[in-house]
Amino acid sequence: MTPIIRTRRSLAILLLDTLLTGAGWLAFSYLVTAGLISVLNGTDHSLEVSLMGQPASTALMLLLYVTIAAINALLLMLWGTYRKRMTRSEPRARMPMDDVSLAERFALSGAQLEDIRLSRLLVIHHAEDGEISRWESADTSAVRLSA
Repeated sequence: MTPIIRTRRSLAILLLDTLLTGAGWLAFSYLVTAGLISVLNGTDHSLEVSLMGQPASTALMLLLYVTIAAINALLLMLWGTYRKRMTRSEPRARMPMDDVSLAERFALSGAQLEDIRLSRLLVIHHAEDGEISRWESADTSAVRLSA
């Protein structure tokens, strides 16, 4: 993914950001690894939970957590696929416009529209409101509309 807005940061800020991010990931990795090792060795009993009146083993609890994570991932993927399909829209077919409605849309007369159509090379200038202010054709000199 490419960010829309890019700002230049100084080298000191970039270095500080990189160091803090790296330290955070190292601390997180250490805590997760140390926790898993202590649980698997049986020295940590914080995961012991009783299911239906009987104590559950650590392996069973880890399997339960992995199953819940897999179900969450499946639901998230299904929701994303649903949203993608529901927001997908097919391009609307454009209705062909007749000369009268086309001339009205761009505030042109029939003769001006015909002049634009017959030009081999045409440069159209627009006003700030989007209307055609004037055009230059290779066949004629600049034609100015109402200013």
